[in-house]
Amino acid sequence: MNQSLFSPTTIEKNFFTDSIAASKRGHTYSVKDTYGPRVAKAYINDTKVHDANFAFLTTALSKLHTQLYEPLYFVTYQEDIPVDVGGGFVDYVTYYTVDWAGIMNEFRNVVGNNANYIPRVNAGLNQKRVNVYTFEVAYDLRFIELEKMKKITLQKSIQDIYQNAIVAGWDLFVQKVSYTGVQGSSGLFNCPNVMATTIDNSTSTADNSGFEGMTDEAVVSFFNGVFETYLVQSNMNIAVLPDTFLLPSFVGSDLTSRFSALYTSTLRKFLQEHNLAADESDGNIKVTFKSRPALDTLGTGGHGRIVAYKKDKSFVRIDMPYPMQHYITLPNIDKMSYTSAFVGQVSEVQLPYNTKSTEFGVVTYWDFQK
Repeated sequence: MNQSLFSPTTIEKNFFTDSIAASKRGHTYSVKDTYGPRVAKAYINDTKVHDANFAFLTTALSKLHTQLYEPLYFVTYQEDIPVDVGGGFVDYVTYYTVDWAGIMNEFRNVVGNNANYIPRVNAGLNQKRVNVYTFEVAYDLRFIELEKMKKITLQKSIQDIYQNAIVAGWDLFVQKVSYTGVQGSSGLFNCPNVMATTIDNSTSTADNSGFEGMTDEAVVSFFNGVFETYLVQSNMNIAVLPDTFLLPSFVGSDLTSRFSALYTSTLRKFLQEHNLAADESDGNIKVTFKSRPALDTLGTGGHGRIVAYKKDKSFVRIDMPYPMQHYITLPNIDKMSYTSAFVGQVSEVQLPYNTKSTEFGVVTYWDFQK
């Protein structure tokens, strides 16, 4: 018997009839009853995946500290060396020194009735130049990482986190250039053009201990002797007297550890307030003492070195023609990221008034013998 395409079969009639009857009895057919076990199994899998997604709630339900605990570092070159900033990208920093000749002679400059010799004054210019180092660094920030970070609320963006790491690397690099140099060059602590004088600390208690074991009077006498040397060599020129003493760390600790009722202060504080430079300048020279661990093993024999100088850009300086900064950011499809490049330039230390180690200059080294 032919059935119409739109007329229900007997089986279909029975199914709908049974379904309606069952619903009236409080029973409903499930998806599994209607479509079989395969589809039901798929729904079970989806349920598991859905449950796994709810694990993200643990982030929302946990207490999130927004403070980032980044690595700690510290540099001191800005405290010790004047920095001149600007000028743009260069290969070298150039400056000139002047030599005078014939400005004074106690015999030839005397003019009388029988003068037959008129001296000539002469000035010569010497061009000096120091190397400039280019510091380049870049980082890749993946697209997907940027999207992930949008779900976390922190004090800093991920770009700031990378930039902090770059600035830290730059600061540590500049300090290395400033103090001891890189690539065979020298810095403020080991310049070959600086005169080095040996400190007689043979009475110290142990090697590499500085003034330890020496009397307070001997230590005070040493520092006043440094000032006296500057005054004698410069013909009492107050303008070049050192106001900064950079010390090995063990020397700084020793000076601060010495306390006398006579001084009513530590030996370190006493030396700052009572010294030949302060007396000769009517208190205009303010002396400071700073410990620098890089000096612990420098000097003749590696027993420690004291660096004395006038902190002024005319005597000690470095240049940053192009300070560390963001240069460019471009998309990198190969790495699915943004690539940001940072560039900075810094020069070697310039000591214009230190020409050779056999001549007295504004910067001087004082090396411990023992």
